Amino acid sequence: MAQLCVYLDEPTMKSLRADSEKANLSLSRYVSKLINEKQESTGWPDGYWSVYGALNDDTFTVPCEIDPALDGALPAF
Repeated sequence: MAQLCVYLDEPTMKSLRADSEKANLSLSRYVSKLINEKQESTGWPDGYWSVYGALNDDTFTVPCEIDPALDGALPAF
């Protein structure tokens, strides 16, 4: 099995240890689980696409076009 060495600051390490203990897993197994879950994730929570665009609120409107002539001069760098 491959090994990985990671340097973490103490608050991050403390949090990771606490989370692994809460999950009742060794630190190595917990980190492996996190990595595997990240790889399997689609990026969108379950049910996201079933509610996408479902908001019915009249205050959300397309703003009117803004005249580009109202822009100020661009700063010189």
